[in-house]
Amino acid sequence: MKFKEKVNTWIFDLDNTLYSADSGIFQQVHQLMGEFISKNLSMDMSEAKKLQSKYYKQHGTTLRGLMDNHGIDPDHFLDEVHRLDYSIVGSNKILNEELHKLQGRKIIYTNANKKHVIDVLDRINLTNFFDEIFDIKMANYIPKPELKPYEQIIDLFNIEPKSSAMFDDIAKNLVPAKKVNFTSVWIDAGYENFSDDIKASKEYLDYSTRDLSLFLKDVNEGKI
Repeated sequence: MKFKEKVNTWIFDLDNTLYSADSGIFQQVHQLMGEFISKNLSMDMSEAKKLQSKYYKQHGTTLRGLMDNHGIDPDHFLDEVHRLDYSIVGSNKILNEELHKLQGRKIIYTNANKKHVIDVLDRINLTNFFDEIFDIKMANYIPKPELKPYEQIIDLFNIEPKSSAMFDDIAKNLVPAKKVNFTSVWIDAGYENFSDDIKASKEYLDYSTRDLSLFLKDVNEGKI
C-alpha cells in the first residue's frame, strides 16, 4: 500500500522540520536559553550553556530540567526564549504546495509554545493551515520523547495510530512515535552532535529524508 493511501493524519514537528535548520531561528533560541539561565540562576554564560545542554540530554528539554531542579515558571521561560527575529524565516513554496495536496488532518506537535508556532506559521505562509496544534503547555510541559504526551495526543484528537505519520528532525522523538504505531519519518538535518541518539533510534525510523518537500512530493506522486 502506498504511503498516502494508508495515512490520513499527518503529524509534524515545527522547528527545523517545516522550515530549514539553516534559518538561524534555533540558534537564537539556544542563545536566549543560555541568557535566561545565566540571569535567573546567577551563573556566567559558560556554566549556563553547560547546564542547558545537561538538562536537554537528561530531561528532553532544558525547560523540564529547570522546572524540576529550580522551580522555574515554564510560561515565563517560554516567553523569554521566544523573543525572536522571525524575519529570517522564509516560506518554502514547494513544501507548501505538497502539504496542501495531503489528504486528511494535519497536526503540529511541538516542544515549543503555541505563540511560537503561530509566529512561525505566519512567516512560512501556513497561517491557519493546520487543523490542530499540540504544544508543550497542552502536554503539561512533558516533552518529547516522553511517551505520555504521545498517548495524550492520540486520545485528545481521536487519532488512529496505524493511519498516522509523524515527521520530526530529532530521531529520538520518533522512538515513542513508532512505539504507539505511528509511521515515523525522520528529517535528517545533519546533527552530528546527536549521532549517538540517531544510532539508538535507527530501528524505529521507517523513513528518512534530507528534504521534506521532496519526500512529500514523492508521497503525493505515489512513488513511496
